[in-house]
Amino acid sequence: MRALPIGIQTFEKIINKDMVYVDKTELIFDLVKKDYIFLSRPRRFGKSLLISTLLAYFEGRKELFKGLAIEKLETQWEQYPVVEISFAKCKSDKLDEIVKFVSITLSEQEFKFGLVDKVETSKDVDTTDTNFNVRLNSIIETAYQQTGKQVVLLIDEYDALMLNTVTDIPTQDAVRVHLNNLFSPIKDLDPKLKFVFITGITKLSQMSIFSTLNNLTDISLYEDYATLCGFTEQEVRQELAPHVEALAEKLNCTFDDAISRLKQRYDGYHFSVANVGVFNPYSLLRALDSKIFKNYWIETATPSSLLALLRENENLQISDLDSVMLSSDFFDTPVERVTDIIPLLYQSGYLSIKSYDADYDQYEIGFPNSEVKFGFLNTLMRKYAIVDNGKENSLFRRAVVDAVREDNPEILLKQLQVFMRKIPYSNAADTPEWYYQNLLYAILATCGLNVQTEIRTSDGRIDFVLFSPKSIFIFEFKLNKSAEEALSQIDEKEYAKKFSFENRKIWKIGVNFSSEKRTVDEWKVG
Repeated sequence: MRALPIGIQTFEKIINKDMVYVDKTELIFDLVKKDYIFLSRPRRFGKSLLISTLLAYFEGRKELFKGLAIEKLETQWEQYPVVEISFAKCKSDKLDEIVKFVSITLSEQEFKFGLVDKVETSKDVDTTDTNFNVRLNSIIETAYQQTGKQVVLLIDEYDALMLNTVTDIPTQDAVRVHLNNLFSPIKDLDPKLKFVFITGITKLSQMSIFSTLNNLTDISLYEDYATLCGFTEQEVRQELAPHVEALAEKLNCTFDDAISRLKQRYDGYHFSVANVGVFNPYSLLRALDSKIFKNYWIETATPSSLLALLRENENLQISDLDSVMLSSDFFDTPVERVTDIIPLLYQSGYLSIKSYDADYDQYEIGFPNSEVKFGFLNTLMRKYAIVDNGKENSLFRRAVVDAVREDNPEILLKQLQVFMRKIPYSNAADTPEWYYQNLLYAILATCGLNVQTEIRTSDGRIDFVLFSPKSIFIFEFKLNKSAEEALSQIDEKEYAKKFSFENRKIWKIGVNFSSEKRTVDEWKVG
């Protein structure tokens, strides 16, 4: 059984170590016929490996592609000079450190083409010298003159430095100036460029890379390249079959059952209106390697900037993220000044395309799978600064699940009341009713329970519904009023009729929250 390339983003290393490589080279062969390409994909989706594969291809390293589709498709295997720039490894949000990182990145290319004697270190960088445009122009000119061939320019995660500073507007503006300066020569160098490929998470509309390169083709939603990053179910069944079989043996289930469990947890990403979905490659490989189902991607792909943005977007209805209807212009929404967090959540991989209505040009966006949904809700729990005590939280979740399983709303509400008291005062004071609704949704959903909010009826919207195999719990919430008033609304608006066809017990529960006590104040069950 061939080894899995866990965390390895270098094509050459994967091939030379005879690791599993899911062959994307037929798509790459078609891709390189174009000139200027931009591809947006979430973190940990193989963008850097794709860049590395393109590097090996344009360097004419035919021996690395033995047995792959492109070996037979390509007949020339010419070697071109390649300039490779990656911002993926920069995690800093400090301007001087970002400037140093860009300078060192350029010095690596300057060293490659003999423009300098050594690669800069952090101590060598003069942060006042930011003529990045001059340096990039010189690198490409030199590579062209040395070889007499057009240059290939590969830029990986061009937007990483901007996303690092998304909550610090002055720093982000300064970073944008430097990046605009860096990218500005590309258009004028067109006669000396063979192929330009740029990856990122977002499409930042105010970057000169898009305003000046008007011939840049954004293939992020192209059906032909929807599976360029990530693994399809067919690829998993074929290329990763031995590892799936090993997982099935560990789980004591069939091969198809193992596939089904993997799909539920890690599949569901769609990057076009086509129905072909892809697995998150990082999480899938980690699960197959460890034979343990965990939220691998969410543990490594939740930047601190997202937590900060969640705090700034307090009116976000978390439950709505299961299904959001948006028009096609949503995908070009700039995220430099985040007023709506939904575009960033989509571009970062927390939401994905679920369906498309061509008649109305409407996309349905939602959580792609359970790893992302429950990982995101755990992130939300950190947003609310709920005490992070693993043992205590585990006992709480078990008690909540037992209360629902045993059909005991009184015990359920008592558990929630006690738990919510642990939230720091500063996060709950002077907050509206929807705050508590979001919080309850996050708490119960991370317990693995089926909860829905704002369910429409003929006479209004039900605040909150919890579904169990035996029962349906209908909640109506009030803030600083009374549980009796909340319960009366359920009866007056006849919310229970919505579920009259269900062969399950209906619980009607009025809940009043107290902003002074910062928790459930009282409840009444009908």
